[in-house]
Amino acid sequence: MSRKQSFIAVVIAGLLVIAGVVHYTRPSRPEPAYQGRTLTKWLKRLDDGQAFGISSGWIPSRTPAQIEAAAAIRAMHAEAFPLLMQDIHASPSPNSFRETLNQRISSLTLRLTGQWYRFSDVAEEDRVRWRAAQGLAALGPLAKLGMPELKRLLFTNYFHSSIKEAAYALATMGPEGIAILTKSMQSGSEWSTMCAIWSLGQHPEAGAQAIPFLIQATSSESEGIACGAIQVLGMLRLDAEHVVPALTNAFNSPKPAVRRDACDALLKFSHRPEPAARTGVSQ
Repeated sequence: MSRKQSFIAVVIAGLLVIAGVVHYTRPSRPEPAYQGRTLTKWLKRLDDGQAFGISSGWIPSRTPAQIEAAAAIRAMHAEAFPLLMQDIHASPSPNSFRETLNQRISSLTLRLTGQWYRFSDVAEEDRVRWRAAQGLAALGPLAKLGMPELKRLLFTNYFHSSIKEAAYALATMGPEGIAILTKSMQSGSEWSTMCAIWSLGQHPEAGAQAIPFLIQATSSESEGIACGAIQVLGMLRLDAEHVVPALTNAFNSPKPAVRRDACDALLKFSHRPEPAARTGVSQ
């Protein structure tokens, strides 16, 4: 390792230590507890580590620990709900210590090495927000009072916004939540619609009630929307009478990614038995 590289490593290590001290000395808040664990501890147990991005290529399965955590959150629902709604708004400030640190390290490494370095784009606030979404999904219909605000968040874009999280929670809140998601294409927001489609794939019991919406989305001019809908339909493997023709029609798309995903989804329809409904946080 060169002297320049050693210097950069020492500087970054020092800044990380400072960031860690700042993070772990944050003030705590009064929280409900169940069986000796606070809400935050149960949320961390529920966390699947998917705070960043979306992927419509797989249906998650819950571990026994996550199923236990979801049950604990439901047991605390009256006290947990307002805190979860508070957390789902969590967003780092562009002027926060972490973002400032990111910028300074990036500038330093670019100047010394010619390469741009950045920490993970997932901030602690993003993890808090994602855990809140999973907690609200655990509550499902018990969290219906939050639907108006979740609907607003679904269509409101800002720095580290809550679109993904709002969609994930709404998919567990019954027909009213699903109706909000299936109207997302009318908003003209590509990311909102992509997250709505993804959330229906994350909760197959909800996706099964939105097949017409997903079929319509396969013909979207947006590659992200079309591919997401095709992938979810392939995972669900339901209503072949109507879905298979829609997937076949997707072969006419000029977009290679759409054609590829349509092929993959059609292959999944040849696999039996039909996938079982998922159990876990959305009960």
